[in-house]
Amino acid sequence: MKTLLWNHALMRGKNRVVSQSYCPEVKKYIREIIPGWYYFNQSDTREKTNQLININRQFNIGMKIEVGKFKGEADPRIEGATQHKNRLVVIMPNGDIIDHESYRQVFVDCIYRLGPRKVSVASVDITVSKNRDLFSTTNGNGNRFKLDETLYVEMPYTAKEAMKYLKIISSRLRVNLTIEYLPM
Repeated sequence: MKTLLWNHALMRGKNRVVSQSYCPEVKKYIREIIPGWYYFNQSDTREKTNQLININRQFNIGMKIEVGKFKGEADPRIEGATQHKNRLVVIMPNGDIIDHESYRQVFVDCIYRLGPRKVSVASVDITVSKNRDLFSTTNGNGNRFKLDETLYVEMPYTAKEAMKYLKIISSRLRVNLTIEYLPM
């Protein structure tokens, strides 16, 4: 029974999480942890946490497993470990600078400062994708950001897309926004 639990807990699809065999088909996801032992690392945080909990229970290790938000530094020597983060900076007509860590925060903050209702009226026919307007009174699919009790905005998927929508809003409201896209 213990072997059955062990095998079930350490499987990721058809691959074992920890194994002595090396599979060249999935070499992108395999890391050697000690000589002769390999770790198959293709999972999200929840799956990794569950795997550690199962290993801890089965071997009675007494590990304390915590998941938290932290900022780590990517290793630039590892291919695919670093992602370029694009920033969006908006300078309002009164000189206020909107510069948050996330372009989505900049987008929403700009809409709040211009006035959500005023922006939604001016942006009535901006469509994000087929049959999806930028502003809506409902949140049908749950992917919209709630601006007030009856107004939702579709969040842009990229900083460039957010910049495009802000430029359209700026021209329709006849407000001089300085919008800068900073690739980093």
